[in-house]
Amino acid sequence: MKANSKFDYIIVGGGLSGLHLSNCFSDDSFFSKYSFLIIDKEKRDKKDNYFSYWEKGTGKWDSILSNKWNKALMFSSKRKVEMDFSDYNYKTLSSLKFRDYVKKKLKKKKNFKFISDTVLNIREEKNKVIVVGNKKNYIAKHIFDSRFSNNTLKKSKSHTFLKQHFLGWVIKTNEKKFDKKSFIFMDYRVRDKNSTAFTYVLPFKKNEALIEHTYFSKDPCNKELYEDYLKKYLKRFYKNMEYKIIKSEMGIIPMTTYPFHKDSTKNITKIGTAGGWVKASTGYSFKNCEKYSIKILQNIKAKKDLKIVPDKKYFFLDKILLGVLYKYNYRGEIIFEKLIKRNSTKKILRFLDEESSLFDILKIIISMRSFYFVSVFIRNLFKKDL
Repeated sequence: MKANSKFDYIIVGGGLSGLHLSNCFSDDSFFSKYSFLIIDKEKRDKKDNYFSYWEKGTGKWDSILSNKWNKALMFSSKRKVEMDFSDYNYKTLSSLKFRDYVKKKLKKKKNFKFISDTVLNIREEKNKVIVVGNKKNYIAKHIFDSRFSNNTLKKSKSHTFLKQHFLGWVIKTNEKKFDKKSFIFMDYRVRDKNSTAFTYVLPFKKNEALIEHTYFSKDPCNKELYEDYLKKYLKRFYKNMEYKIIKSEMGIIPMTTYPFHKDSTKNITKIGTAGGWVKASTGYSFKNCEKYSIKILQNIKAKKDLKIVPDKKYFFLDKILLGVLYKYNYRGEIIFEKLIKRNSTKKILRFLDEESSLFDILKIIISMRSFYFVSVFIRNLFKKDL
């Protein structure tokens, strides 16, 4: 098949990372004379999911938010802990609204083009890269590739590897049962006692909320198991409440210390999950996609390498926390209770955003006072992974 489409940059994948990167390019006048192609799947899944994140003040996505909150609760089996999100509001938006918002904006730009095609292969030839599609081929100087291959998945399992897997329902009730200003960050009172598993509640309205049951463990569960825990949770804490399920979401997010940036080359940069943009110890990715997209633009202007390499100290800390959850998975409730109870929400969020001072990092580690952390810390000093 003869190549017949040339662009400065090609973004493979019109999901979260691809659209974040495309949006950053479109907002920067420096790139107004460059041509961009976004290649999305021939059959894009139209299922709606939710992206959650925290940030200070007003953000660029506030106009399409499902809701935002300034306070939260964390429940362990022993106690309730209040969390203050007044400095960093917790925000949630619909994946479909995000996609439609960005695509509508990009389609007004003459230097952006969308193609619906299935990418079969990408190959490098001297100073150009060829994307082999099912319909035709495309040429660019640089490719941003969001595809997560089976080979990468196989290699990542040789490192510390867990999965965040979940099922959530958006329910609507006849009564006003929810507090719109507060959400439940983690609730460990109804769960599998042998795993790190919890329920997460995001109220969108007084009579509408996303209720999700989440695991951090090695293997996903049968759909019926998540549903059983959701039913038990609703029966126990919202007694005699009538509800109907208006949406359902199910997903699996890899949590791994695999160095994804090593899969990038001079002319092909892996992005999104395939580029290591998911926070290994938490599974959060929305703000990382925005942050790393901005970093890529800065590196292009500075003529630097475009791969995103994780900060060494935070990567090491992710390895410790993930290592504890991997080796002592049933201890997740105690680990997160200590973290949240002994540190301010603001300090925790700065830590998770990788913006803490070294002094604050040490204070957080010391606050855990955990044999499990010490054990995994020592192991990580002398070997790459558990």
